[in-house]
Amino acid sequence: MKIKLFDSEDKAKEILTLNQPRLIRAEGKELCIVRTSENLNVFENLCPHMGERLHQGNTNHLNEIVCPLHTYRFHMHTGEEAEGRCSPLKIYDVLFEEEGIYLII
Repeated sequence: MKIKLFDSEDKAKEILTLNQPRLIRAEGKELCIVRTSENLNVFENLCPHMGERLHQGNTNHLNEIVCPLHTYRFHMHTGEEAEGRCSPLKIYDVLFEEEGIYLII
């Protein structure tokens, strides 16, 4: 299923602050979205370790989202936890098309 997130890449850049996690909701799911200089990353919002909301965390120079509760670090492209201490994050694909940017669920 494709869900339109933004009308254009410029609109996404206008709305999303670089490297700042943000909460979005799509198809009844609470997701976290992060715009980096290279990509638009969307993944489940709840940390697999203890269920903390990742949009309240931060990112680092390794393209990781850092959980605000216990500082577990998850790579935003693969979902893997940096030290293998818990299951990975579910990552969602983002599709860039002429008509807009879409989330694939």
